[in-house]
Amino acid sequence: MTDYAAGYIGTYTEGAGGKARGVYSFVMNTATGVIEDFRLAAESVNPSWLVLSPGGKFLYAANETASFEGRSGSGGISAFAAGEDGGLVFLNSRRSGGRHPCHLAVNREGDCLVAANYSSGVISVFPLDERGFAGGCVQTIRLAGNGPVPGRQEKAHAHSFMFDKDYRYGFACDLGSDKIMAYRFERGAPSPLVPASPPFFGTTPGAGPRHGIFFPSGTFAYYLNELSSTVDVLRYDLDGRFKKIQSVSALPPKKKGKNIPSIAAAVRVSCDGRFLYASNRGHDSISLFKIKKSGVLEFVEASPSGGRHPRDFIMDPEGGFLIALNKDSDNIVIFGINRSTGRLKKLREYPALSPVSIIFR
Repeated sequence: MTDYAAGYIGTYTEGAGGKARGVYSFVMNTATGVIEDFRLAAESVNPSWLVLSPGGKFLYAANETASFEGRSGSGGISAFAAGEDGGLVFLNSRRSGGRHPCHLAVNREGDCLVAANYSSGVISVFPLDERGFAGGCVQTIRLAGNGPVPGRQEKAHAHSFMFDKDYRYGFACDLGSDKIMAYRFERGAPSPLVPASPPFFGTTPGAGPRHGIFFPSGTFAYYLNELSSTVDVLRYDLDGRFKKIQSVSALPPKKKGKNIPSIAAAVRVSCDGRFLYASNRGHDSISLFKIKKSGVLEFVEASPSGGRHPRDFIMDPEGGFLIALNKDSDNIVIFGINRSTGRLKKLREYPALSPVSIIFR
């Protein structure tokens, strides 16, 4: 019997070249890599980041705007019930607590959501239940600081939030101040995020930390720096503390006469933990690294993403295919993954308006 995997794609519907209508659902044949069903699942404004509850019963979308439901100063977060057929039923929504929410994380029990609001530099926390949002924001953390890059680091910019493997600690990337903020996570507390000791890990000035991902064992973390297009390899001691053991370019070695401006976007680890991939906008490529036993990375190659501005990508649950989302060329590209080497081979592409984030159920 052929296996299938279903998922969702978030888009831009306005601003930043947005042309789409909301959240789209898709079904992929995991034997062939063919997308056999692609449809609009729910209309929503700029659902630029998607996250599912544990078990996939609910989907939450970050509405990346500076105003929401007629009020300025904050974007929104929308909650949906996810049906077996991929359809989404709107439940409720909340103002996100800051302008341009761009990343969401849900805890293991599915009763707490954390949002990163980029333009305001704010981390906000919301309770969840069967209705979607159980109430309003219960905690707001305003980040502070700046960095040396004009126009991008004039103030704090919260870009993402990530829990560790055991959900005991959470980490917020501040692209504006070159810090990874660290918090103890106290589930059920009135203010669940408590500053850890130390309260942050400092990255290289001007690097601009964007997104991170833990190695499956939880003992290493890989942070992608947007402004410097580098990946920092951090050893994690499972108690909220990092130690950098390597920093490597997300781009291939420069060739004479070639200097393509690029900013890094997304980072993922393969299902078997043997390879790491990173997307590069401007250079329009997906870089492949081999993960060594020590956790450090060895650059292998950079493959063209099959379009312009690869904002996000993902591997299917079986680990045989990689789907890249090219926002500016309005297409998604399917690559076959060589399971021995991790190398990518372009197989096919599909039209998709302004795709920016993707998840599998």
